[in-house]
Amino acid sequence: MAEPIEKIVNETLNLNQIEDGYYYQSCHFKSYSESMSFTDIIFDHCEFEQTDFSRISFGNVEWHHSQLAGAKFDRCNWYTCKISSMQLSGADFNNGYFKDTYFKDCKMPYANFTESRFEKIAFTDCDLTGSFFQALKVKKDISFAGSIIDDVNFGETRLKDFDLKDAEFSNIVISPELARGLIVNQYQAAILIGSFGIKVE
Repeated sequence: MAEPIEKIVNETLNLNQIEDGYYYQSCHFKSYSESMSFTDIIFDHCEFEQTDFSRISFGNVEWHHSQLAGAKFDRCNWYTCKISSMQLSGADFNNGYFKDTYFKDCKMPYANFTESRFEKIAFTDCDLTGSFFQALKVKKDISFAGSIIDDVNFGETRLKDFDLKDAEFSNIVISPELARGLIVNQYQAAILIGSFGIKVE
């Protein structure tokens, strides 16, 4: 992203004081904001009292090292964002739109991405155990390199070009009729065959 206008460190602020183009480090944000968009912002090791960010648009935002377990991000738009080292257990991202957005080293078990739209997205080294990726609409690349996707639910999602070969799982839920084009490794293929009740002799 472009060089931030100014770096704000160790301040306590209201969310409505956030300004586009700023770098916020170790800040504490209190109160509720009805802002509909955040653009060209870096949040680094910040704390947030608010956990409902529904219907907000994030453009070119970097968000690192925040605790937002159970937060609501439903119906949000994410454009060219980088999210890393976040605690997002049980976070709700349903009906979101994600384009050129990357999650890295995030704790995201039981996160919900149901009925979201993805256009070039990656989950790298994330814990997505038990998360929901049902009824997605996916365009272009999607990968889960180094991520744990045990018991993830991909039901009702067309899996063409989904790259799971570098992910880790012992069980996932998929709709077999929508699995054509799914990319897995040999070990994962054996797991999937077994889940369909097919015996290889």
